[in-house]
Amino acid sequence: MNHNDSPPVQIKAGRDGFSLLPDPAVPFSSIMAYVEQRLTESQDFFRHSEMVLDLRACPLGSDEIVALHTLLVERAGVKLTQIRLSEELSFSLEHRSPDRSASLPRNASRAERQPAAPVIVRSTCRSGARVLSPSDCVVLGDVNPGAEVIAIGDIVIFGNLRGLAHAGAAGDRSAKIWALSIEPNQLRIADLAATVPPRGNKPAPKRFEIAEVKQDLIEVITI
Repeated sequence: MNHNDSPPVQIKAGRDGFSLLPDPAVPFSSIMAYVEQRLTESQDFFRHSEMVLDLRACPLGSDEIVALHTLLVERAGVKLTQIRLSEELSFSLEHRSPDRSASLPRNASRAERQPAAPVIVRSTCRSGARVLSPSDCVVLGDVNPGAEVIAIGDIVIFGNLRGLAHAGAAGDRSAKIWALSIEPNQLRIADLAATVPPRGNKPAPKRFEIAEVKQDLIEVITI
């Protein structure tokens, strides 16, 4: 079978369940369509089965990961146990009953996570850059539009945040995002998302801004 005949996603069976491996050369829309077709054709077979989403060979954006998670867990009833983003970073997910108000589990606390050294980025994150951290992430520079920073813990940016930041990515709503100026297109903390309006001609604050969850909403405050 040549590459053109390969399915957009490989679904491998193992001792501990299934592994889902998307093809990096295939558009995300094709990946979603194929997974939805397979889950529909074998709905009873996959429902309540345990599955690992292996993205090590096929990096996806955070919106795409959330879309796949929603399809597998909420629509197909799959028990998604782990999301592998790289050799160093994977999210172990505790299965919850489907919850329409959440896209990712929200009950993973810091005490339940294995301690890991923070990832330190010693430069500006430019458009197209994607930083993944198994704990906290510290950026010694700006995060430009088109860049992504995803961390299981807090995100601390010694510069301006204008790209996408996703803290508490394993479901920890107590995680925070710190930056000298927060004005991205979108912020994510755990399963919550928020947009930040453009600052316009208003000057950037002289102190840190912090994005945190209060009463199920992401708020940005200045300290």
